[in-house]
Amino acid sequence: MIRGQSLALLHIAHDGGVEQQCEIVTGVFALLVQAFLAVSVICVLLYKRYAESPRRTLTIWFMDVSKQCFAMALQHLVNIGLALLFARKGAEAGECIWYITNFTITVICGLLILAGYMRLHTFLVKRYELTWLRSGEYGDPPRWPVWFVQMLLWCFVCCAEKFITASVVILPLHEQIDHVIKHVEAPFASSPRLELVLVMVVLPVLLNALFAWIVDNLIKDPDWKGH
Repeated sequence: MIRGQSLALLHIAHDGGVEQQCEIVTGVFALLVQAFLAVSVICVLLYKRYAESPRRTLTIWFMDVSKQCFAMALQHLVNIGLALLFARKGAEAGECIWYITNFTITVICGLLILAGYMRLHTFLVKRYELTWLRSGEYGDPPRWPVWFVQMLLWCFVCCAEKFITASVVILPLHEQIDHVIKHVEAPFASSPRLELVLVMVVLPVLLNALFAWIVDNLIKDPDWKGH
């Protein structure tokens, strides 16, 4: 179970001092790992802001980024729960490989779902003049109540996207996915620490960076002209 402020940590589990495998647990070190991943995402978004033209004001950029960060934190908790569920649902593959598999599938499918949602969202906002829900537009001057409403909506949409992906893709194809990733995991049987690094650090950093970059484009004000 995930309690309090604990997040996921991948560790090397010893079974009777002989068998080693990578598992998901909770702990203080997990917070440090998640902090590292969060910092890497912020660095990517800082670079993106530096490179964009016209450049958003620091306030607008912070509102956009914080909205995404809250949603990503909730998505991470959902990822942990789904990984534990799938790894224990008669699975042959381990928790770690299921964590990154679930993560990868939900990033790919999630971006498709979120892109489709934002097209619909933009259409409805323009048609019914729902100015408070115009993504990335917080008023002039920017108002935090507007940001708060948009943040809550985005968090709900992102978590819903996770469950949609799990229900439509992962659950129906659980056995087939498990069979494939079991073989992918096999080469790491004797190197669980290498699996830990790949699954917890390398791949999440790359996937988070890709996800954050594309989502930032989706949720920022497309008509921002530097006003």
